[in-house]
Amino acid sequence: MELLENSAPERRATPINIKKEIGRYLLKWPWFLLSMLLFYTASKIYLRYAQPQYYTSTTLKLQEAKGNSSALSDLKNLGMGVSGDDELQGETTVIVSKPILAKVVKNLNLDVSFYSLGAIKEVELYDDSSVMGSIIKLDNPNKFWQATYTLSPASSNSYFLSDEDGKNKKEYKYNQPAKLPFGTVLLKLKPDAALSGPIKVVFQNPKNVVGQLEGGIMVSLPENKGYLMDVAITGPVPKKSEDILNNLSKEYIKDGIDDKNLEAENTQNFINDRLVIITNDLSGIENEKESFKRSNQITDIEAQANMALSHADADTKAAFNLNTQLDLINSIYNATSTEQLLPTDMGLSGGLESTISQYNNLLLTKNRVSKQATPLNPEIIEMTKQIAIVKNLLRKNLVEARENLQVQLAQTKAQLNIAKDNINKYPTREKVFRSIERQQTLKEQLYLYLLQKREENAITLAVTAPKAKVINPAYTTGIVKPQYRNIIYGATAVGFLLPLLLFLGINVLDTRINNKNDILNLFPEASVIGEIPVNAEKNPMVHANDFSVFAESFRILVSNLRFILRTKNIYKGGVILVTSSVKAEGKTTISINTALSLAGKSKVIILGADIRNPQLHRFIEGENFGLTDYLVSEDTASESYIFPSRLNPNLDIMFSGQIAPNPNDLLEMEKFHELLASLKTKYDYIVLDSAPVMLVSDTLSLVDNADVVLYVIKSEFTEREMLAYAADFKKENNIKSLAFVLNNVKPQNTKYGTKYGYGYYSYENHKPKAWWQKLFKKI
Repeated sequence: MELLENSAPERRATPINIKKEIGRYLLKWPWFLLSMLLFYTASKIYLRYAQPQYYTSTTLKLQEAKGNSSALSDLKNLGMGVSGDDELQGETTVIVSKPILAKVVKNLNLDVSFYSLGAIKEVELYDDSSVMGSIIKLDNPNKFWQATYTLSPASSNSYFLSDEDGKNKKEYKYNQPAKLPFGTVLLKLKPDAALSGPIKVVFQNPKNVVGQLEGGIMVSLPENKGYLMDVAITGPVPKKSEDILNNLSKEYIKDGIDDKNLEAENTQNFINDRLVIITNDLSGIENEKESFKRSNQITDIEAQANMALSHADADTKAAFNLNTQLDLINSIYNATSTEQLLPTDMGLSGGLESTISQYNNLLLTKNRVSKQATPLNPEIIEMTKQIAIVKNLLRKNLVEARENLQVQLAQTKAQLNIAKDNINKYPTREKVFRSIERQQTLKEQLYLYLLQKREENAITLAVTAPKAKVINPAYTTGIVKPQYRNIIYGATAVGFLLPLLLFLGINVLDTRINNKNDILNLFPEASVIGEIPVNAEKNPMVHANDFSVFAESFRILVSNLRFILRTKNIYKGGVILVTSSVKAEGKTTISINTALSLAGKSKVIILGADIRNPQLHRFIEGENFGLTDYLVSEDTASESYIFPSRLNPNLDIMFSGQIAPNPNDLLEMEKFHELLASLKTKYDYIVLDSAPVMLVSDTLSLVDNADVVLYVIKSEFTEREMLAYAADFKKENNIKSLAFVLNNVKPQNTKYGTKYGYGYYSYENHKPKAWWQKLFKKI
C-alpha cells in the first residue's frame, strides 16, 4: 500500500521519473502542434517575400616581391610585389579601404538605386532600369543620409519626382541637373529605353554607401595557397555584385600602380627640381669662374705662372744688363771729362761705338801729330776742335743713351715688379680658382648623378608591373540567403522548442506543490496517504456505487487511515482531524468525502470544528445550530445537536453552530472533551473539520484529541514554503500521526499519470467526445 511506501524512515527524495516528465509534456501536444504550424506558416510567408541573397566572389593573385634582372640590377623599386604574411594581411585591408570603395561607388553610381514598386516586396532594378542616375553635388554631406522619391514618366524627355507619400511632385528634364532639397542630381534615360511606369529611386550619401560596402565585402586569404586573395560579397542583384567586385579589383590594381607611379613621379619631380637648382648653381659657378678669370686676366694659371717666372727671370737679366750698360755709359761719360781713349766693343749701340771709334781715332791722330807739332799747330788746333766736337757729340749721345737705358731700366724694373706681384698673387688665385673648380666639379658630378637617376626613374615608370592579377573574375555561385531548408526546419524546431521552453520555464519558476514528489522532496519524513484527483463532475461528493477515479482515491485514503488507526490499536472511536495551511485548499471537501467513504460499513460523525468560517452547510443542508450552541448550553446530552446527514444512513453531522467570538476557549472546554469521549462510544470514526492552522490557532486545541491528523495540500495552489510550516507544526506539537493528503491533483501529476484509477473507472455514463472537443479540452 502507499502508506507503507511513504512511511519508511529511510526514504530519500524521489528521483525524477523521466518517462513521467515526458508524458507531462506529451499531454500538451496540441500546443506544440499549433506552435509548429504557426512557425512553419510564418517561415513559408517569409520565404515567399524574402529577397534572395546571392554569393559572388573573385580571386586575385598578389605578386611576390622578387629581385630585378641583372640588366637592371642597379635600379630600385621596379617591382610592386608583397613580401611576408604581415604585408599580405595588410593588403586585405587596403583593398576595402574607403578611398578605393569611394571610386567604385562613383564609377558605378551606387549612390543612386532604382526599385520596382510593390505592395510588400521591392526589387532593385539595376541594369533592368531604363533610367540611370548620379549625384552631382550634396549641399550638406555631413547631414544627408538618404532620400527616397517616386519617379514617374511625364513625357518622352521629362519625368516627375515626388515624395514617397506622393507630395511635392515636380517635373524635371532628362540629362539636365535637377535641384533637390539635399543637392543636385542628374537622371538620364538609357538609349532606346522608355519609362513605362512609376519606380522608386533612392539617393544615398556616397559615404554611407562606402560604409555599407566596407561592412559587406569579405576578404580572406586561403590557407596554403600562396599569395591568393578571395574577395566576396552577398547581395540581392548578382550583376551588381559582380560589377562591384570587378570594379573593385580594377581600382585596387590601379591604385597600386598609381601609388608606385606617384612615388616615381614624385621622385622625377624632385630630380627635375634638383636639376634646375644644380643647373643654376653650375651656371653661377661658371659665371663666377669666368668673372674670376676675366678680372684676374687668367686663361691658364699654371702656364701663366710659368710665364711670369720666365718674365721675371728675363726682366732681372735685362735689368742687370741695363745696369751694366748704364754703369759703362756713366764710366765712359766720366772718362770724357779728360782727353783719353775710351773703351770700345762694350756692347753699346752702333752710333756710340762709331762715335767712340771716331773720337779715339781723332785723339790718336792728335797725339801722334802732337809729337811732331806744337799745340799751336793749325792742324792740332783743328784736330782739337774736331775732337771737341766729336766729344760733345759723344757726351750728348752718352746722355741720350743713359736716359734711354734709365727708361728701359725703369720699365724693366716695373715689369719685374709686376711679374713678382703676379707670382705673389698666383697662390691665392690658385686657391680661389681651385675652390671654384671644386664646387664646379661637385655640382657637375651631382648633375650627372641626377641625370642618371632620372633615366633610372623613367625606366621604373616604364616597367612598373601591377601588384595583383585577377585569377577568377567575379562570378555568382548561387543563393545563400535565405536558406530555404534551414529556415523551414529551424522555424519548425523553434515552434517545437518555444512551448517546451515556456512549459519548462513555468515549471522551473513554479513555487507551488504539484505532485506527491514535491512533498517528499521538501519533507522526506512526510506520509502522503492520499492523492485526490480533480473532480470534473458537478457533485463534489462521492456516493454509493461510485467507481470514479475521484471516489476510488478516497477509498485508498480511507484504507490508509484505517491502517494508521490499527497500528495504534484503535478499532472504534478513532478521531480524525482534517486541517490545512490556508483556506481554499479543499479541507472541508476532504472531510466530507472521507466521512462518506468511512460510512460505508462504519458509524461515522463529522463535527464542524471550524467555528470561525464554517463550510459544512455548503455540502449538507441544515440549520445553523450545532457545536457552539451545545458548548455554551447547559445541556449534558448532545443528541439534540446531532443530525443525520441524509447522504448516508451511517453518517451523522454536528454543524459548527453560531459563530462565536472565542473559539479557542470553547474548544478547550472540558465539555468539549467530554463530548468527544461520549461520541467515541457511539461512533466508529469521528471526523473533525477544523480551521486552517496558519490563519487561526483554533486547530491547536484539537490536536491533542486527534488520533490522526490529515493535513490537506492543494495541488498547484499550496506554496512550497507552507510545507515547511507543516513540518514545523508537526515538530512543535509532537504529532506522530500526521499524514498529508494531496488534493485536486491533475492526472499527469499523479503517481500513475493518465492511467490513474487502476482500471476502476466506469465509462457507461460518459458519451464519446469529438476529436476537436478533446483537443480544446487538452489545450
